[in-house]
Amino acid sequence: MTVLELAVFLAAYRAKRPRSFDDVLETIATWFECPIPRRDLSRALLKMGAKGWLVAEGDKLMPAEAGRRAACPHVNGIVRLLDQGTRLIDVALMMAVLRLTREELERGDLHR
Repeated sequence: MTVLELAVFLAAYRAKRPRSFDDVLETIATWFECPIPRRDLSRALLKMGAKGWLVAEGDKLMPAEAGRRAACPHVNGIVRLLDQGTRLIDVALMMAVLRLTREELERGDLHR
């Protein structure tokens, strides 16, 4: 799972209702603070659909259990990568945010 795919999955996973392509594109561009080419997102979505990480429902995207299972170790890895024993406030804050994401994914509540 690439960083873009992880972000796409989290955008779909956190949504209160299924998200459209344009909604996901806007969210990811905001998170990354740069425009994301539509073709890059299209390629990511095709790959994610083929792997069973996302499911299309009409023009909306829904997270799938396989995507949650794929995302969990990546978020865990990011937490460990940032930790490195530095004890910096910024790292601690980022880890707290990532731990929330990790716990959110581990609960496995795909369709709230």
